[in-house]
Amino acid sequence: MKTPELVVSAIPHIHSGNSIRKIMINIMIALAPAVLIGVYFFGMDTIRVIAIAVGSAIGWELLLQKIMGRPVAINNLTGAAGGLILAMILPPTAPWWMICIGTLIMILLGKEIYGGLGNNPFNGVLIAWVVLQMSYPDQMMYWLAPPGDFMTESPPLEVLKTEGVQAVSEYFSTGGLLMGNTTGFIGEVSSLMLLIGGAYLLIKKVIPWQIPAGFLAGIILFSGIFWLANPQEYANPFFHLLAGGAMIAAFFIATDMTSSPVTPKGMLIFGLLCGVMTVVIRQWGAWDDGAYYAVFLISVLTPLLDKIKPKVYGR
Repeated sequence: MKTPELVVSAIPHIHSGNSIRKIMINIMIALAPAVLIGVYFFGMDTIRVIAIAVGSAIGWELLLQKIMGRPVAINNLTGAAGGLILAMILPPTAPWWMICIGTLIMILLGKEIYGGLGNNPFNGVLIAWVVLQMSYPDQMMYWLAPPGDFMTESPPLEVLKTEGVQAVSEYFSTGGLLMGNTTGFIGEVSSLMLLIGGAYLLIKKVIPWQIPAGFLAGIILFSGIFWLANPQEYANPFFHLLAGGAMIAAFFIATDMTSSPVTPKGMLIFGLLCGVMTVVIRQWGAWDDGAYYAVFLISVLTPLLDKIKPKVYGR
């Protein structure tokens, strides 16, 4: 009779069913409402910007991975999803060459130069956006007004910066900001569509709730303090919540897995700091909208926030 052999194997684990590809598909599905409203307001310009951004991002990813001798991994759709998010924070008038420069920066400086997916300390979409904003301010601020009875030719936060709170009250309504009756980047115009997409990601458990909750709470609480103190000088919290890049930053950019904290407390603090910094930049900074800059700056603190660890069981 053969003596049974001792077999030592790893503890069995239950797979969540998630994969990078599946996560990216869900992110793109979540952005679909904002894409559709962008097409409704800006027409073929929206399709043009998205097609160039997604196509060039995939092309740059394929080329750079071959040049660097890495396995081609375009099937995980990280390049496509990144290209779509970048397109959503560009104006519908963006020229093709600027979009291609942006996607090259996103793939090269945002991912491949650090060793590929998961090794990048910063969000590649934000690196690309900041470079484009600094390098081509005229192209990044050349707005295309939605057809029909739109509120103003300038984005809401630009009106706040240049004309003050009274102009904001005159030109913008909560319903208009929700539905997208404003000028701005493609994915910013309708907060309602972004909320629908964000809710989808939360229901599917693609993103943690702590980051968007902290982000939006930080905007409401910090802007609310100044609004209560002097409503004649400072805009109300709901305007800050619905205008500009707050929604897309909270649900689709700040929740980037590689550049955000990994613990629940760290995520919540990260979101709060991003929300507060957004209001600080909007009210006292040189830029109209501080949402993207805020996430970029606060992501520097991610290694520090990752030190906030849960208690070890039994201690």
